[in-house]
Amino acid sequence: MRSGILLLAGAVIFQFMLELTMGRIALAPSMLPLALVYLGENRGGNWTIDGAFWSGLCLDLLLHQPPGSTSIALLAGLAAATWLGRFSAGEGIGNLTLMTATAVAVSDMVFIIVASRPFGSGLNSRLLMAFPRALLTAGFGVLILTVGNWVSEMRERRAVG
Repeated sequence: MRSGILLLAGAVIFQFMLELTMGRIALAPSMLPLALVYLGENRGGNWTIDGAFWSGLCLDLLLHQPPGSTSIALLAGLAAATWLGRFSAGEGIGNLTLMTATAVAVSDMVFIIVASRPFGSGLNSRLLMAFPRALLTAGFGVLILTVGNWVSEMRERRAVG
């Protein structure tokens, strides 16, 4: 349980740093949905719901966004990813990457609509920026999950041999 909380806290801090640096210049990958999809698939659905709510609220407070807007967006994105995961037959890196890309695209679109003032004024071409960010996040997700699998395989080999 502690490792999941540490992973989620690290993802919130890392996402905050990405938004402060890369988010000001260009697109920043959204690593928080990757961590939430990973925890939801490997540790159960409660991690998805509780993690999305609390990490979204913390990120809103850190980035001075309307409180709850990131939580609502993450919950919508993770609901779409979970729905997609139920219909897919695959497991592993490909499935997690597809679910993450779906979660990022949906959560970014919902966030733009919910966080814009006046409400709904974000219904314009900014919604299309969710798709390049989803692809960028999917690329980083493949890299991180591949390196993670490689490291765990190396540890297993050392333990056996």
